[in-house]
Amino acid sequence: MLRVRSRCVLPAVCLLCLGLAGAKASAGAEPAADPVYKALRGARPDGGRVAVPPGPGLTLERDVFRFQFKSGAFHFLAPVEGRVVGAVFVGQGTVRLSPATPAERRQLALASGGDKDFETLTEDFDELVLLFGDDTAAEIQMHAPLQTGTPDPRAVQAYDAHFRRQKKDFRTNFHIRILQDLLNTPGLTSGAFLAFFDGKKYPPALAAVDPYGAEALRLSVRLGGEDSILYVPDANRGGIWYLSDRQSEVERKKAVPEKRLTDALSYRVETSVAKDADLAGTTTIRFQPLVAGLRVLPVHLLPKLRLSGASYAPASLNPPDPAGAEPAWKPAAFIQEDEEEDGDAAVVFPEGLAKGSTMLLRLVYKGDEVLEDAGEKNFVVGARESWYPNLGVFSDMADFELVYRVPAGNEIVSVGRQVETRTEGAQAVSVWKTDHPVQVAGFNYGKFKKTERTDEQSGLQVEVYTNPGTPDIVREINAYSSASGGYGDGPTLGTMNTARLAESALVDGVNSARLFTTYFGPLPAQHVAITQQSDWGFGQSWPSLIFMPYLAFMTGTQRSQVLGLRGQGLADFVDEVGFHEFAHQWWGHLVGASTYRDQWLEEGFSEFSAGLAVQHTQGWAEHDRFWRERRKEILEKPPGNAVAPNDAGPITQGFRLITQRSPSAYNALIYPKGGYVLHMLRMMMWDGAAPTPDARFIAMMKDFTETYGGKAATTADFQKVVERHITPGMNATGDGKMDWFFNQWVYGTEIPSYKADLKVGAGEGGKIRITGTISQQGVSKDFRALMPIYVEFSKTESARVGVVPLVGEATVPVDVQLTLPKKPKRAMINARGEVLARE
Repeated sequence: MLRVRSRCVLPAVCLLCLGLAGAKASAGAEPAADPVYKALRGARPDGGRVAVPPGPGLTLERDVFRFQFKSGAFHFLAPVEGRVVGAVFVGQGTVRLSPATPAERRQLALASGGDKDFETLTEDFDELVLLFGDDTAAEIQMHAPLQTGTPDPRAVQAYDAHFRRQKKDFRTNFHIRILQDLLNTPGLTSGAFLAFFDGKKYPPALAAVDPYGAEALRLSVRLGGEDSILYVPDANRGGIWYLSDRQSEVERKKAVPEKRLTDALSYRVETSVAKDADLAGTTTIRFQPLVAGLRVLPVHLLPKLRLSGASYAPASLNPPDPAGAEPAWKPAAFIQEDEEEDGDAAVVFPEGLAKGSTMLLRLVYKGDEVLEDAGEKNFVVGARESWYPNLGVFSDMADFELVYRVPAGNEIVSVGRQVETRTEGAQAVSVWKTDHPVQVAGFNYGKFKKTERTDEQSGLQVEVYTNPGTPDIVREINAYSSASGGYGDGPTLGTMNTARLAESALVDGVNSARLFTTYFGPLPAQHVAITQQSDWGFGQSWPSLIFMPYLAFMTGTQRSQVLGLRGQGLADFVDEVGFHEFAHQWWGHLVGASTYRDQWLEEGFSEFSAGLAVQHTQGWAEHDRFWRERRKEILEKPPGNAVAPNDAGPITQGFRLITQRSPSAYNALIYPKGGYVLHMLRMMMWDGAAPTPDARFIAMMKDFTETYGGKAATTADFQKVVERHITPGMNATGDGKMDWFFNQWVYGTEIPSYKADLKVGAGEGGKIRITGTISQQGVSKDFRALMPIYVEFSKTESARVGVVPLVGEATVPVDVQLTLPKKPKRAMINARGEVLARE
């Protein structure tokens, strides 16, 4: 089944990235590179070496990693700022990784190809490169005296090979992380520890333990504060093989929160499109340091966008008056290596910034390959990570002011509220401001026709923007369809008229606004813009702004006959993508996910919301089919996967569910199973006898948005909210906790099978008697379920009449007498799919 997924709320490099590079650039020429960084980048083995003692050798232990060096020597890099921060080992050694949790053990087995009895990963190596900000050098020298001499050629070659791999394979500037330990916290003994090794059985890898969390290593987005990581940069088998809190934290069952360097207060992003898709920009960030003596500040920016200037100045706590005096800008050094290599960006201040002070940072940049001209004023916003410099997309909320200058005749639809528009020569200028702090900003670009409607019930104004032009790809398909060697005389797309379908998108938007406001509470924004994106199958949601894929603005005939994309899966995607993306205004932007382990709170909740919209717009039958299709995605093994999605791990593994043996697991779990968890909770709280059967569920969801609106929530946060609204039936363990449910469905992978043998007969006094058995199989002894029993009167009429608790593998007798309005045709279980089941 084809199911195109939207990557809805990932960082948005998609936009017109950069603002003005002119009058407000920092004074003076581009600052010289920071000398400490230059020394760190150029450090090589300098002849200092420590030989591994014979006999027991030398052991370094860092959390779950145990490095055993049997023979050989450590060759230290030249000191930087008087500190040794790296070494090359040449000899014989072994690394052993013992995962801290069963879930990480399963993950490591899937990623590495281990079997079901996999316990540890062991790898031999004869070369290893260390970078560290902790006391590793002193620990090594405790085992043998330091010798000096001529640098060992093999050690130099090994380091150079690592450096090339950092640029070409990792494409991550690890020197920035070590520079932080040198300049932000001089003398600290608990800095980062990074070990790069090329083993015998597995691809080259990085084993690291970082007190600031793996997020600080810049290997991926939203990794959070987990300290220990094994990362493999291999094109086929690569990814995060292991990531966890430290073993001691796991045993204490208390994770250490992510340590942030700064709190961003506001952004002013000035973006200019000079011609075609060339962009230039200036971003001013108002922020507060959260650590004392901050000098090295990593900045998230697409490497294709090249920095040309950085400056900083003290600021008042409140945003400065635009008409006021210009701040006293000082130049700052910045780091940004080649865009095709380890092009991470960072700013190096010449002085340490005081903790809690309010500062301004201004960055000037330009580049291309962010926008793609798709023809007739259609543009694909292709960069979807960091189109403006930021201190961590989704890490905290900030106010935004966004200024766009584009060629006259083109338009901007942006996050925020448009507060000004004007023409300056050949440029159209628009200014947008957010009315409340948001996590991320984005925009769409092109020529648009606007349709709008305000829903009186929710108070939300819904706008739809479509492009009247025909993208190049449509003309190419038409030409290929009619050409010899193509489709021949096959059907063509003809002339696209997306405005004709705008009304349908508007209706879906208004329905979404009304339904989701009723179930989840109001949004802080007063409008949501739905915009056409000239990317066929990509949907994305920003605060108050939604990208809808071009596919969603085509007729069913055009999609199936010309593109050959037939099947229910495509039809479902087109029908549901608008609801899913609209739901991200609540799940992702009103309430964010704290880390990748909590991403199901965004994607799964939006998937649930789409199912809820299907029920309210198409009826219960389509709603039930919606969840049957999600069940198939969770349980059925797609081609190219060695395991079924659910067997790849729990939904708290997030994007790491994608491995060489389970490439489809992320899409099949974070969306469908994440949504199914919420569906099961809803149905457990359902009260068919109440005037509003969903009243208890609605109260819970509104509590969640009211408590965590404007914040990033964790899975544990959501469980606490559920427990505040626990019903007697949900209190399966009698302690008022929902551990039993979350351990099974969120942190676990078990899915039961059921068999029911129920008969309907006459009871006493005119009652209906239901007798028989219900069996639960394929689960552990403590697995619990609340299985609903239904009676069916006709194909369109049924009623839930009771719930049977089940524990472990068990067969439970049923013998109940009920007063019903008429005799049912049959009794059955799980009619609404209330419990995710194999059968």
